[in-house]
Amino acid sequence: MTPGQIKGALSDNGYTQKSLAREIRRSENSVSRTIHRQMVSDYVMRAIAERIGKPPQEVFPEYYLQPPKRSTSKVIKSRKGVPR
Repeated sequence: MTPGQIKGALSDNGYTQKSLAREIRRSENSVSRTIHRQMVSDYVMRAIAERIGKPPQEVFPEYYLQPPKRSTSKVIKSRKGVPR
């Protein structure tokens, strides 16, 4: 969703950025920066998604639909037997 769509959906559900920030005990600036993708906060993104009745993956797909990063254990296993 775009920042405008998120703000519209919050408004449709009776929230302003200020009222949401107060409810989740975060600064209004944190809420605004998260909506505009200037800051990454899982807590704020999930709170926004919950308030507008959508899954976080739909509201912030660029953060929740990325393929998982390769774990350290896989890197270590793949290096077994490789001379150093």
